[in-house]
Amino acid sequence: MEPGSDWPHCGGRNRGLNRALFAPLALFVLVGLGLFAPALDYPFHYDDRHSIEHNKHLRSLGNIPAFFTDPGTFSSERVGTMFRPLLLVSYALNYALHETRPTGYRLVNLLLHALCATLLFALVARSGHHREAWALGWLFLLHPLHREPVHYISSRSDLLVSFFYLLAVVLFTARPGAGLAAYAAGLLSKSVAITLPVALGLWIWLREGAARLRNRFFAGLLLLSGLYLATILANRFLTSSLAKAPRPFDLQLWTQCKALVYYLWLFCMPRALSVEHPFAVAQSPFDPAVVLSGLLLASLGWLVYVGRRRVEALACAFFVLALAPASLMPLNILVSERRMYLASAGLAAIAVWAWGRMVRRRGRAGWVVGVALCGVLALLGWQRHPVWSSDIALWEDAVAKGPEMFRARANLGLAYAKEQRWREAIAQLEKVLQIKPDYADAWVELGNIRHELGALDRAEADYRRALEFNPALEGVYYNLGNIAMHRGNLVAASEFYRETLKRNPEFTNAYNNLGQALEKAGEIERALPHYQEAVNQDPDFGGAWYNLAGVREKLGQIPAAIAAYERAQNLLSREPEFQAYADQARRALERLGGLDQQN
Repeated sequence: MEPGSDWPHCGGRNRGLNRALFAPLALFVLVGLGLFAPALDYPFHYDDRHSIEHNKHLRSLGNIPAFFTDPGTFSSERVGTMFRPLLLVSYALNYALHETRPTGYRLVNLLLHALCATLLFALVARSGHHREAWALGWLFLLHPLHREPVHYISSRSDLLVSFFYLLAVVLFTARPGAGLAAYAAGLLSKSVAITLPVALGLWIWLREGAARLRNRFFAGLLLLSGLYLATILANRFLTSSLAKAPRPFDLQLWTQCKALVYYLWLFCMPRALSVEHPFAVAQSPFDPAVVLSGLLLASLGWLVYVGRRRVEALACAFFVLALAPASLMPLNILVSERRMYLASAGLAAIAVWAWGRMVRRRGRAGWVVGVALCGVLALLGWQRHPVWSSDIALWEDAVAKGPEMFRARANLGLAYAKEQRWREAIAQLEKVLQIKPDYADAWVELGNIRHELGALDRAEADYRRALEFNPALEGVYYNLGNIAMHRGNLVAASEFYRETLKRNPEFTNAYNNLGQALEKAGEIERALPHYQEAVNQDPDFGGAWYNLAGVREKLGQIPAAIAAYERAQNLLSREPEFQAYADQARRALERLGGLDQQN
């Protein structure tokens, strides 16, 4: 065995080392702040909107118990279910301190990244190889692939699970109880943590024998794994995820076979980074890219088997194992940089092992190569900063690197629409539909833009086309109801709103608009319960309170009308665009004597 090739190990108590971890952590945090300072106040991006910015479940720390039982608390969107309760707890704490200001959220991501680099340092340093420990920490901290998990706040799940995963490995011998707690926390952050018993067990078995596996710690790992699987089955997170699989399992395997090789290339050549990489689904195991990738992976597998007691072989096996959950589960995005975060620790270990040999053989030249490499990686990462400055910059970069990636173009069209760059938005969405004519979301966004521009006939046609490809889009029925309401077709509007609520009983705006349609049709008593349900679901919905107050006044329910007007006036006065309605509510209160009673 090569000298130094066995430098990582996972055992022993070393209180001096634990105290010494403050130095690398402080250095990693300070350098990280310098590297990410220009991007800390960048805005939220794509999934951040529904999982953080508009997620009402994060608005109160009192909702924390629900995070552990209800996967629906993960998002403001009904279909956005995930079981990551500790991730939501971290978001809720962020919201309590910073509300929807992104800087605080991104600082937490940066701290987690520095902690992960420090834990990798600790794994190697406790074996006495401090040179390699520092090299591994710096390489992990500076690698450009790890910019996305810090920039993109929703990538915190990858940071959080990696932190608890590495912490469990560091603690498993010295403090097994704390190690089990860290593993449990990892499972509650992201499901990739479930690979830890296999990774740790393989390492111990190959280096210390099977007898070491028969202890309480490994029994505890298996017990926690079973409890986690039982939980995600009971709350239907696993079954709902499988039901939403975007491709068959066999196509997923062929695709991820070549994806593993693509990830290797990205780690070694991190230049063509993108939020949506130009990567296609493999349609057959005989596709040339799949065959060549399979041969390469098979050769690497043979090398791992031959050198199975060597650190570089085990690190390579860890890379594949850490990517296994995302490789086996069909997901919408085929490859992503954030998905590599934990797995890349294995590749970083191989790189440091190779660098260590170079230093032993070449001396000063090896140090020059290492320092120069870190500088190049830091520069490549720095060049990515402007890309994350806005949604438009982010998706323009993705489209430039992958012109045929329809999802990237759709997101760019949406970003243009938010800035009211209507012509550019329509051009992007029309290009999306040339690439993928059955992409219902693009038809919806195109309809939304034309609706906003007043082209109701074309908007309606776009919405109906979206329903041809995906009849489950409850928001499209709501939009069609709004068009019918605008045209004065109250019967059709009511039918569309009812269809919306049939598909999603928690669609608050649909209750309010159904109430308006019924009220305009003269069915005041039938409108009342719908307004009431709207405010029950969202007590801060000022417009629904105003409508409810008006109906109660018409029905002669004056005390209840006064209370509703007061609530409406209080809520609507907070928003400048609703000030006219707030003034109307105030005049209604003066007319009914509500303000005098309040005084």
